[in-house]
Parts: sequence; structure tokens; C-alpha cells
Amino acid sequence: MGLDSATAEDIAQETFLRVWRHAGKYNPRLGSLTTWILAITRNLALTRLALPARRAETPVSSETLEIASDALSPDEQLVTLQRQHQLHAALACLSAADRSLLSASHIEGLDMTAIARIECCSIGAAKVRLYRARQRLRQLLEADND
Repeated sequence: MGLDSATAEDIAQETFLRVWRHAGKYNPRLGSLTTWILAITRNLALTRLALPARRAETPVSSETLEIASDALSPDEQLVTLQRQHQLHAALACLSAADRSLLSASHIEGLDMTAIARIECCSIGAAKVRLYRARQRLRQLLEADND
């Protein structure tokens, strides 16, 4: 039940004391002796777990936490949030046309033919403009990291 060995020993000792003291209350028609003893043990363990000052916690290794959760650690969440803020700030510095190209390509996932139609230009021109928008964004992000 997640208790340490010392607490489990205490509960076992208390169980046998209660069995000894209340042996006359045992009724074989209600269940076997083993069931009666296990019920006493279970109730003692649950009572011990419910005590806030004596609540024992099983230590958990970092490996277990990584397996148990797919969520990012607080450090990783902070880094991700900082990168998002940097990206938004850099995007705000770009022209609307550059943001439109980057959005169509990376967020909407459109191919170059669709982007060229939206931007009313040739596929070659769309490729060049998208390349330049990426370069400007990269420069802004690198400048922010310096």
C-alpha cells in the first residue's frame, strides 16, 4: 500500500494485538480467519495512510517520472515559452508579406504552387521571397540570442 517497511511492521504488530484482544468477536460464519485478519490489517493501513503527519510517500526516481508522464519538465516548459516569445517578437519585426509567406508555408503547409497563386506571383518568385523571409527571420532570431 506504499508504506515503508517500519510502518508495515508496526501495522503487522498492531494487527496481531487486535486479533488477540478481540478473538472472541471473530465469527466464522462471516468469513474465514484469514479474511478477518486481512480486513483488520487493511483498516489499520488505511488509517495510517490517512494521518497527514505520518503519511509516508514512496520515493520516485526521475526515470519513473519520465516514464509516467509525457509532459515537459518545468525547465523544458520555460525554454519552450522563451523560444515562443522570441519567435513572436521576431515575426512582429517582419513585414506583413513576409509573415504571410511564412504562415502559408509553415503553418498552413501549402505547397509552392498554392503559395504562388495566393501571392499572385510565379513559383520561382514565391520561392525567392520565402527564402528571403526565412533569412530575415533567422537573422532576427540570431540577433536576439546574442
